[in-house]
Amino acid sequence: MSVILSYNGAFAVTRQNGDMKDNYDGFYIFDTRFLKGVKLKLDKDSILVGSSQDGPRRAYSHFSIGDDVVLLRKREIKDNWTYREELQFYNTSRRKINLRVEYIFKVPIEDIFEVRKFGGQKIRRRIKSFLGEEGEYSYTGKDKIRRNLRIKTNMKIEKGLAFAEITLEPLEKEILYLEFIPQISKEGLEVFLTEKPLVLPNVISTNLTWLEMVFERAIEDLTALTAYTNYGMVPFAGIPYYACPFGRDSIITSWFLLPYYPQYAEGTLRFFAKIQGKKFNPVNEEEPGKIPHEFRFGELSHSRKMPFAPYYGTVDATPLYVILAAEYLRWTGDRRLIEELKPNLTAAVEWILRRLREGGGYIRYEGGLLVNQGWKDSKEGIPTEEGTPTKPPVALVEVQGYAYKALVDAASLNLTSLNPKMLEKEAKALKRRFNRDFWCNGFYALALDGDNVPSKVVSSNMGHLLFTGIAEHQKEIAERLFEEDMFSGWGIRTLSSNEKAYNPFSYHNGSIWPHDNAVIALGLASIGEKEKAKTLSEAIFKAAKSLPNSQLPELYSGLESEYPLLCPRANAPQAWSAASVFAFLTALLGPKVEKELALSPLLSENLGVSMLIRFRGKPYLIEAQNGEVVRFEERNI
Repeated sequence: MSVILSYNGAFAVTRQNGDMKDNYDGFYIFDTRFLKGVKLKLDKDSILVGSSQDGPRRAYSHFSIGDDVVLLRKREIKDNWTYREELQFYNTSRRKINLRVEYIFKVPIEDIFEVRKFGGQKIRRRIKSFLGEEGEYSYTGKDKIRRNLRIKTNMKIEKGLAFAEITLEPLEKEILYLEFIPQISKEGLEVFLTEKPLVLPNVISTNLTWLEMVFERAIEDLTALTAYTNYGMVPFAGIPYYACPFGRDSIITSWFLLPYYPQYAEGTLRFFAKIQGKKFNPVNEEEPGKIPHEFRFGELSHSRKMPFAPYYGTVDATPLYVILAAEYLRWTGDRRLIEELKPNLTAAVEWILRRLREGGGYIRYEGGLLVNQGWKDSKEGIPTEEGTPTKPPVALVEVQGYAYKALVDAASLNLTSLNPKMLEKEAKALKRRFNRDFWCNGFYALALDGDNVPSKVVSSNMGHLLFTGIAEHQKEIAERLFEEDMFSGWGIRTLSSNEKAYNPFSYHNGSIWPHDNAVIALGLASIGEKEKAKTLSEAIFKAAKSLPNSQLPELYSGLESEYPLLCPRANAPQAWSAASVFAFLTALLGPKVEKELALSPLLSENLGVSMLIRFRGKPYLIEAQNGEVVRFEERNI
């Protein structure tokens, strides 16, 4: 079983005993694995007694060495991206004990895509080593960026080995340590990470101990996945595969957190504005105004051997960017940031309008490096009713809803330099043809194929329409999502269990994604379906209660089972899964965000919640029970 430590963009993956022996194990920062192959070797037999974790940054492994020595192996990611190991040896006897300690390691300075074996690229590196009282490994990459790893230790150091001979006096202790300090030259990076301590206060408390633990774990996961960039605070998507800014993931996470931590939206909006598309480039799928799918800091991406600095292969990030800006303005009243970003928002809406024209009235994708380019971006993620892939160019159901809301928001809130009446006209036309072409007598099709033939598949995607306002059949959507083939009791499946492509353990074809359900819950609340929003929120909270460490992973199985079953490939921690618990709470509060903030909560009878919400730049303490707000007061913080 793996142990993951993470802080401000750096993360380490180890085994429970602290060694790094599996394929993905190592210490990473800036999409580079600086350390791997760690093995602690002693000249006496040792037994792992147990392991524990103290928040997202620290872990401990406890060993018994022979009959007389106890070892506590502490691992930590410190503020300056340093990975520190501390070996605390305790002599429990009244005799002197001699011990040889060897710490074996490798310094690969390799790209995350090489670790993942993604894209088939492999670089042969000549890494220089300088060994003395301290060790240093240095490498200048194909991207002309210098990456170093400095080692501080009180052990003797050779290439790939630190060792010590220690004498433990009776009932005494000895501490050995190693610090691995990565350094990277940032001159070649337009956007980069900055060293800044993060304290994310828990602003939610409840009267239910188990639910308190769910929120505390969500805070830990968000802390683990938050990075400070030179343009603000941005949530990374997930560990270990997606520890970087992802367009849709970072945007949706920031949206979920807006009432509680608006600084995420501010940082995410600024960050993606800086890497917004400016030209047409078929290699990385860049287009003017387009918001990227992901941004990588590694050597393969910045040497252009792989198209990820940034990569633009998504059709939903751009309208979601406009929606986040609108929601940010509604909650914060910060017109200053909107004016700063108005050229970016204008370019984003112009991208939407252009793609609607080019797609025959819909935003479509042909597929590129990623075959599917919505949130269900696996190869099998957009099936037809026959279980085969939908033929491109594909028009996804939820993306048309996002586009509609982006146009409406841009017009009503004056987010762009474009004519609001023109935007309203385009939105109305999109809504008319959408309801004509996607409605399938009881549900909305998952997609239209290249011939405008609907993929008549019942999926969770149509639930995303509820918050956008595009659907004329909102009540029908709400009813359909809670039928037995869609609602498992642990949440709404990504795909109906009646579909040919259904697999409850698949990535997108029958599993349950917390963030997907959270979008639906917010939509249900927005159309007045409070009871259904409550049912859905309680189902996901119940799943979190049952899952290991009260943690919501990227996804879990869609089976109807007595216990929510994990899917092997799910990332945990995952930012939008952690943030979803806040979105479910927002849905239960039923907020209306206008000039004043109005709440109409619907909570379980035994649930009481206290929270700190920020509205129009001011913090408010809110307490709610069942259907009442029992306290709503401005606080001086």
